[in-house]
Amino acid sequence: MASITCFDDLPDLVLIELFSYLSSTDVLWGFTYLNHRLTMLINERGFFYHINLSLAHYHQFNTILRFLPLNDIQSLSIDSDASPLQLTRWPYLPRLRTLRVIGVYNHDHLLLFLLLHAATLTHLIIKSNERLVPVSINNLFLMHVEPYRRSGTI
Repeated sequence: MASITCFDDLPDLVLIELFSYLSSTDVLWGFTYLNHRLTMLINERGFFYHINLSLAHYHQFNTILRFLPLNDIQSLSIDSDASPLQLTRWPYLPRLRTLRVIGVYNHDHLLLFLLLHAATLTHLIIKSNERLVPVSINNLFLMHVEPYRRSGTI
């Protein structure tokens, strides 16, 4: 007689291996809050710490954003080419250390996000779209940040 193995019977290591083949969006969308064991496994493996929802559709992004533990997010990847509204939709993330932005179209939105998180950010990676390259992003950023540094806010 053949035995039947259900998804819940799979060992944690098999599930971790399965998650390694999926995008962050797929893991968070498909497995979070499915059951307590999977949610704990996702949490333990850091899927709530390192977020990349660049491939998420608008509805998926808004749904996932509602259940993410925002206080736990340490790194965030945003692809403005794939999802141009994401940069404006994120609230304050108190533990954000690393920000990776691809395809910057609106420098004002980026600067507002950077100013909001300037106290905690330690790594910033910006891959600018070759169709739109800023003339002097450093001067623009310093122009916005320098008054805050002089006043001791940053």
